[in-house]
Amino acid sequence: MGAPGKIEGPQTAGSMDPEATRWIRDGERGAARKDTAHLIYDLRTSMLDATHYDDDLRAFAERLRAEAQARAAEFLDGYERHLRLKEPTRSRGETVAELLTLGLAMRVYSDAAQRTPWMVMAAARVLLAVRRSSAWWKAKADGLRARLFRPHLPRAEAAAPSREAAVRMLPRTIAWMRASGEFRQEAARLAHWHAYLKTLGAVQARQCVAAAVELFAWFEREALMALGRYSEGVESFLAGEYARRLQNKDQAREDQLFCGRGRVEYHLAMVAAELMNQGLRGQFEATGRRAVLLPTCMRGAKAATCKARVDGVDMTCAGCDMECAVNRITRRMARRGVPVYLVPHASSFSKWLERWEREHDVGVVAVACLMNILAGGYEMRARGIASQCVVLDYPGCEGHWRAVGIPTGVNEERLVQIACAGGR
Repeated sequence: MGAPGKIEGPQTAGSMDPEATRWIRDGERGAARKDTAHLIYDLRTSMLDATHYDDDLRAFAERLRAEAQARAAEFLDGYERHLRLKEPTRSRGETVAELLTLGLAMRVYSDAAQRTPWMVMAAARVLLAVRRSSAWWKAKADGLRARLFRPHLPRAEAAAPSREAAVRMLPRTIAWMRASGEFRQEAARLAHWHAYLKTLGAVQARQCVAAAVELFAWFEREALMALGRYSEGVESFLAGEYARRLQNKDQAREDQLFCGRGRVEYHLAMVAAELMNQGLRGQFEATGRRAVLLPTCMRGAKAATCKARVDGVDMTCAGCDMECAVNRITRRMARRGVPVYLVPHASSFSKWLERWEREHDVGVVAVACLMNILAGGYEMRARGIASQCVVLDYPGCEGHWRAVGIPTGVNEERLVQIACAGGR
């Protein structure tokens, strides 16, 4: 690959790669901006990608790290010691992100977990196993799981449990998150926290969970002020399209939990991805080879006739559409010796990662939307893959967010800088 460079902020149009400069000069960014009105989130604040987003995110991540240290240093230290014999050492930022995930579970999902009968969760786990083992049964299993969970979705008005009840409720909350099929990676981290809590006395365990819930309350309030302009579409989506879906009593959608998340979960995904990237950057930059993973939703207007090459789990661009973002990124990365692969769906991600789990000299850069970015980052971390995550500027999936899908986009300058940084 080409000479690696230092990761810096987004470049100006005059210093960009010629292809990127042409793209902006011809007004294509402006056209995309017009076509993507009413997005559930949007990281762009100008015609030049997410320039301000990176700065806002880094500044708030530092504030969060300091706040967590002030509120819960004792428990962060204890949890890191607890994990040392089980997993590779992780950064303080990663531990903070997990503590916030514990707060999220208690504040947002513990009430739903208590209301969901154990038999419903057991049946949902069986259906998850069925969908993963048989493509033919997948749609039927998903439909049944959606109907099982529909009466037990989280309620916005539900309060966090008391200090006394929180520790007791955690195992059931973890079980609910696993049974839902949406929080497999998050539930694995919460299981580590539950194991750590069992090493503490009853009073300390309650204090630890209370610290997580209180930090999450601080985060919810402060992140809305710091990052809220990037998630303005969430509330209108939940009050409009999502509410209409729930009113349709004859249709239970498999993505009802995935699409029903509030603004705080988008903000948590933003910050957690940044903290994880910071913690893994040294390992990533020490690798000698790189690979970039793009979602197929980034394909352009001719996606329906895409001629991408498929070889086993590998899906690569064939260069059939010169205006396609995947084609453009593939060409730019090829000049730097970095291969680019496509993943057609988040469910394909695990299978694709299996090959890189055995190749420790490869650093993987994964691009995904906010609702997939954290789980993907956690999975790469768990598999020991040197990685970095880059968030899509906005989502455009047909079905989840829109009646008619639109091509998604990413801060390409940032992606190139990250993919080519460090190296041997």
